[in-house]
Amino acid sequence: MTKMKGLLLGASAGLLTVASAQAADLPIKAKPVEYVKVCSLYGAGFFYVPGTDTCLKIGGYLRSDHVYGMANPGGYYMSSPAAQETRTSGDMYSYRARVNLTLDWRTQSDYGTIRAYAAIIAQQTMGDFAVANFTAQTNGSAGILRAFLQFAGFTVGHAVSYYDFMNGADYGYLPSVWSTGTGVNGTDLIAYTWQIGNGFSASIDIEDSGNGQNSPLAAVPGVTNAGTPGTGRGKILINTSIGPTFAGNSITNDALRSMQPDMAANLRVDQAWGSAQIMAAMHQASAGYYTNFPGLTGGAGSVPGGVAIFGHPGEAWGYAVGAGAKFVNFILPKDMIEFQVNYCKGAMAYCLIDGLYTNNFMFGRGNTFAMGYSVDGVFNNGSQIELTNAFSYAIGYQHYWNAQWRTSLVGGQTYTWYDNTAQGMLCGTAPGSASALAQQSAFVALSGLSAGVPVNFNCNPNSSQSALSTRTAWNPHPFLEIGLDLIWFHQHSANQGSVVALTAAGARPAGVYKIADQDGYAMVLRFQKNILP
Repeated sequence: MTKMKGLLLGASAGLLTVASAQAADLPIKAKPVEYVKVCSLYGAGFFYVPGTDTCLKIGGYLRSDHVYGMANPGGYYMSSPAAQETRTSGDMYSYRARVNLTLDWRTQSDYGTIRAYAAIIAQQTMGDFAVANFTAQTNGSAGILRAFLQFAGFTVGHAVSYYDFMNGADYGYLPSVWSTGTGVNGTDLIAYTWQIGNGFSASIDIEDSGNGQNSPLAAVPGVTNAGTPGTGRGKILINTSIGPTFAGNSITNDALRSMQPDMAANLRVDQAWGSAQIMAAMHQASAGYYTNFPGLTGGAGSVPGGVAIFGHPGEAWGYAVGAGAKFVNFILPKDMIEFQVNYCKGAMAYCLIDGLYTNNFMFGRGNTFAMGYSVDGVFNNGSQIELTNAFSYAIGYQHYWNAQWRTSLVGGQTYTWYDNTAQGMLCGTAPGSASALAQQSAFVALSGLSAGVPVNFNCNPNSSQSALSTRTAWNPHPFLEIGLDLIWFHQHSANQGSVVALTAAGARPAGVYKIADQDGYAMVLRFQKNILP
């Protein structure tokens, strides 16, 4: 019995020894995985970047727009010369697919929150293709809508102008006369904001002023600063004297290149009832050089223009002032109403969408067309700059029928007018300008058509634009939207009632045309899936 007990104890000791040896050979237990942590400091959707104290939110959307009528995803056809009422010159159906990715980084510091924000888009629009060996290859395009830093009250980079207030995209799908701000595309700036308290703040910024090439007139034959349009709050001035060559147009784009930034400021309040803002901006509206000797009428002995020794008008600064307000829970829960008004003198892009509605030419039914120009200023050889006036307003209202359905109504108008001196320059009656006949022909030619011959020309460069649209959207899910936007727009023509003999333009034959107001219609069907706001 004693021997048996000894054997059992020995066997147990051996097993324990083997087990201990095997346990020593097992791998060391791994540390717990560091899962992504939710960051609740800045609202929903933020999480900590692993290994850092920086919070990140990834957002964006994917969108498909289908446009029918006198428009395309970029805007109405009143910004596209010779694009209506023919079977070959204007697409009545177009589309665009777009993806927008947003990244929002935030980190706490001794100077408060440091924020870096970016919005990057890629899109494919009807016509985005290159033809090689009879094979169409879709390309699409990409770009940056936002790229800015914020810290200690500063905003630096590509953001929204601090002059802007009303966001027309809250009420409609296409840029219109109500979208007078930097909108989707943004602008380059350096800004500072003071938080006064109780929802009040004051901001000031310096921002991109555009350049002399940022003009729809840049494609017109005979311009002095022809080139690719730039970005920002464009700068457009026209010299009504003889152009840069013997055969050049009498009216030419002649803006100074960018020398100083624009300056903008606002005083704003944000509270439970909504928000309100008053704002102002300054814009350099100076010209390049005189394009010829003062009063020279051309022909033999003309001196080529664009030469520095001929001098230039004195420096000119334009300005804009505006105000806006937005009321939430207006009459009914979730409903909102918003408006903005602007007055501009020599700073047209604060009243109109620069590059879209500053140079308009619309064919209508029959032999009719409308025209209108909104430029920062006008000058003759030897004269000073006459700054142009503009006024614009917009109002939008949105009503929620229930949690899934809402309808909005938005409209606005813009007016452009020239003082008597500027009208005399444009109509050829002011000293130093070309003859009335040459001016009138060139004024038509600025639309992109070959120079027309006036038959009965009533020269009056003042014009206006109007737009009204209604959008109904369905949100079967908070992150999915299906909407339909119905649009009417109107161009009140400059030189109304004039009769002009035009050369052929695309599918439009040569003939006698009457200048008259024009209307357009369009609709947009949108499908959009949001990721996070």
